[in-house]
Amino acid sequence: MLRNLPAVGLRLKIVVALSIAVLAILGAFMSYEMERFRVERLNELRASAQNLANLYAGAIANSVWEFDKENAKAQLEALKVVEGFQRAVVWETNGPEFVAVFNHIADGPHAEGKARIVVNGKEIAWILVRLSRKVVTEAAERHLHEILVTFGALGLALLSAVFAALHFLARPLERMTNLMQRFATGQLAGQIPYVTRNDEVGRMAQALAVFRDHAIERRNAELALRRRSDELIALNHDLLKARDAAESANRIKSEFLASMSHEIRTPMNGIIGMVHVLMTTRLQAEQREKLTTLANAASSLLNILNDILDISKIEAGRLELDIAPFSPRRMLEEMLALWRPSAMNKGLALNSHIAPDLPQVLMGDANRIGQIVANFLGNAIKFTERGAITVTLAGQAMADNMFRLRMNVADTGIGIPSDTMPRLFQKFSQVDNSNTRRYGGTGLGLAICRELAQLMGGQVGVDSAPGQGANFWVVIDLPRADEAILPMPEVHSRSRLLALPGERRLNLLVVEDNQINQVVIAAMLRSAGHECEIARDGMEAIKAVQAQDFDGVLMDIQMPVLDGVEATQAIRGLGGHFVHLPIIALTANAMAGDEERYLGLGMNDYVAKPIDPDRLTLALRRSIATDAAPIRRADLRMAPDNSSGAEDDGDEDLKRLLGSL
Repeated sequence: MLRNLPAVGLRLKIVVALSIAVLAILGAFMSYEMERFRVERLNELRASAQNLANLYAGAIANSVWEFDKENAKAQLEALKVVEGFQRAVVWETNGPEFVAVFNHIADGPHAEGKARIVVNGKEIAWILVRLSRKVVTEAAERHLHEILVTFGALGLALLSAVFAALHFLARPLERMTNLMQRFATGQLAGQIPYVTRNDEVGRMAQALAVFRDHAIERRNAELALRRRSDELIALNHDLLKARDAAESANRIKSEFLASMSHEIRTPMNGIIGMVHVLMTTRLQAEQREKLTTLANAASSLLNILNDILDISKIEAGRLELDIAPFSPRRMLEEMLALWRPSAMNKGLALNSHIAPDLPQVLMGDANRIGQIVANFLGNAIKFTERGAITVTLAGQAMADNMFRLRMNVADTGIGIPSDTMPRLFQKFSQVDNSNTRRYGGTGLGLAICRELAQLMGGQVGVDSAPGQGANFWVVIDLPRADEAILPMPEVHSRSRLLALPGERRLNLLVVEDNQINQVVIAAMLRSAGHECEIARDGMEAIKAVQAQDFDGVLMDIQMPVLDGVEATQAIRGLGGHFVHLPIIALTANAMAGDEERYLGLGMNDYVAKPIDPDRLTLALRRSIATDAAPIRRADLRMAPDNSSGAEDDGDEDLKRLLGSL
C-alpha cells in the first residue's frame, strides 16, 4: 500500500504504517473483548432466567396446587419489573397451560429457564421464564462506546508521541534529501552537513560528498563527449536526410505500383474475358489465330502484373506467409503437372528426383515455395531449346526437429556468363539486356524468388557456365510436422469439383459498376446457360435481391453509392433466407489477406480479377451447387474456316452485348 504513495514523505509513511498497525491491534483486541463481553453477559442472562424459574417454581407451588390461577398470575406479575422480561408460562404436567404473563417486549432472541413445580415430592407443573437478549445487546453497545473512547484517547496520544519523535529523527534525512535533489539537477555547489558525525547520518553525508566529487568529474566528461557528439551529428545529418528521402521514395513507389496493379486488373478483366467470350463463338481460322495471339499477350501481361504486385507487396512489407503443414512431394507433383505441357510443346523432357529420406510433411508456405519452383521451371523451359530439365527435391536433417529443404532445377540451356550471375537476382536485371535480345521478360521473377526465400529464412542461388546449362537452387530450413495433421484431399477439392458433371442452370445477380465487366461476366455466365441480372451498385443489388429470388450473387467490391462489403452486410441484415444467400466476391483486390478479409465479412467465396473461368466455376459449385453448369475455357486450337458466315445464337447474344457498349 505504501509503495503506491511515492509522493508521500518518509515521516508520513512511518506514521501511516504505525497507525495501521496500532489500529489493527486495537481492532483485534476490540473484537476479542466484545465477543468475550457478549458471551459473558449471555451466560449471565441464561443464569438469571434459570434462577428466576427456580425461585418462582417454589413461590407459586401452593397456588398451583390449590388451582388458584389469579393468585399465581399475581405472583408472576412481579417478574415484569425484571429487566428484559418477556414472558412466564406455567403448564400443568401433561396438561394444558395453567397461567401466563407477558411483558410489552416483543418476542425475539431470548434466554430461558425451566423448572419443575413440586408439592409433597410430586411434580404438578412446569414453569418457563424468558428474558430478552436485547439486554445483552444494549450492554454490549455501552461497553463498545467505552472501549472506543478509551482506545481513541490512547491511540491519539501514542501517535502524537511517535510523530513528535519522528520530527527530530527525520530532519537530517530531509536535509540530505534536499541536497541529493539539488545534485540531481546539476547544482553541485554547497556545503554538506553532518560530515563530522560518527553515526549513520554522518556516514551518509560522507558518501554523499564522494558522490558529488564523482558527479563533477562525470559532468566534465559528459561535456566533452557532448561536444564530440554534436560534431558527429552534424556529419551524419545529411546522410540521414538522404536515407529518409530514399526510403520515402521507395515506399511511395511500392504503394504506387500496388495501386496501379489493382487498377489495371479491372480493364484486364475486360480484355481477357472478352477474348474468352469471342473464342466461344464461331470464328474463321484467321480470326481464331489472331485471338489466340491476343490471349497469349494478355496472359503474359497478367503475369507481369502479378510480378509487379508481388514485388510491390514485398517492398511495402505487406506480404504475409501462410504457414501450414504441406507435403513437399505433392507440391512438386503439382508443379510438374502444370509445366509439363509447356515442356512437351518445345520437345523437352521434364524429369524429377525425390530423395527417399525426404519427410512426408513439413511446416511452411507451400504456395510461396511452389512459386519459387515455378519461376525456376519457367526460366528453364524458356532458355532451353533441346535436351531435358531435371527437378531434384532433397535435403538434410537439422537440430531441433528442423529439416533443410533443397530444391534444384537443372536445364541444358544456354547457360549464364559468370559476370552476369552476381546481378541475376536483382530487380529488372536479365542475362541479355541488349536491343537484340531473343528472350522477353521483366527481370522481376528471380528477384521475387530471392525476396520470398529471404522472407522464409532461406536463400537462392545458381551454378552455371555459358553453353552448359544452369542449375537454380533454393534452400529453406523448415520444421517437421506430424503426418497425421496433413490436410487430406477434400471431397470438394478443386480438381474433383471441376471434374464433376453438371447441367444445372443458375439464376444469378451480377453486381458490377464497370460496363465492360458487366458484358464480360454476363457473357461468360450465359455461355454456360446461366441466367443473370445486372445491378450497377450495392444499392441496386439490395433492391434486386428483395424483388427477385436468385441462386446467388456475384458482388464487386469497389462501387459507387454503396460498395460490395456494405451491400453484403445490408443483405445479411435483411434476415430470413438472405442470411444464407451465397455471395461471391469479384474484385481486383489481390493483396495478401484480401480473400480472408472478405470471407470474414460475410461473403461465401472469392474470385480475383481477371476472372478465370475455372475459378468462377469452382466458386459457383463450392458456394451454390456442385452440379452447376461449368463455364468452359475457350478452345485456343484452330477451327476450320466457316465460309458461310453463319452464326449461332451465341454470336447474336455477343453482338447484342457488344452493341450496348
